[in-house]
Amino acid sequence: MTRFRSALAALVCAAALFVSAATVTESADRKFASLESSRLPAGTRIDLSTDELNAWANQKARIYAPGAARNLRLELRDGEATGYALIDFVKLRQATSGEEPGWIMRNLFSGERPVMVKARFQSYNRRARVDVERVEVSGVPIQGSALDFLIRNWLRPTFPDAHVNEWFNLGLRIERFSVKAGGASVFIAR
Repeated sequence: MTRFRSALAALVCAAALFVSAATVTESADRKFASLESSRLPAGTRIDLSTDELNAWANQKARIYAPGAARNLRLELRDGEATGYALIDFVKLRQATSGEEPGWIMRNLFSGERPVMVKARFQSYNRRARVDVERVEVSGVPIQGSALDFLIRNWLRPTFPDAHVNEWFNLGLRIERFSVKAGGASVFIAR
């Protein structure tokens, strides 16, 4: 009977974790949907926890780039974030652009690699800026001119709507956002 109870307890814990993860993702989805609706009253503040952001990012990765990125995780601090993921760059490029990879891409970048990205955030007056400070792929740091090359020749062609190392308009009546340990807050313009 003890083994049965242990197995039952493990099953209940696993089910609780699954329901908890689904609930966190649904909460993040509701918050993003309310932001996109443009119906929030002026002065509204929407708070997103780190757990909500992580669950949402993992859900979107499964939907938009199946098999290309997994185990996404954000660590947030005041004005900065460090993101971690396992990424297959060839599958990611195919999922986002539909392009078949060339020989170099296929032979140098296929297969899953651990990736770390560290970025700083600024946001005010309906504008924002995300500055990528450091990237590591399989533990190899990419900074300076090599990072600029990666952004120009891989990130921007793969994600043409991404704004990195430049100011951009926020839209959706968003005045600003803030990033801090434990989550992020989005502020609707007054």
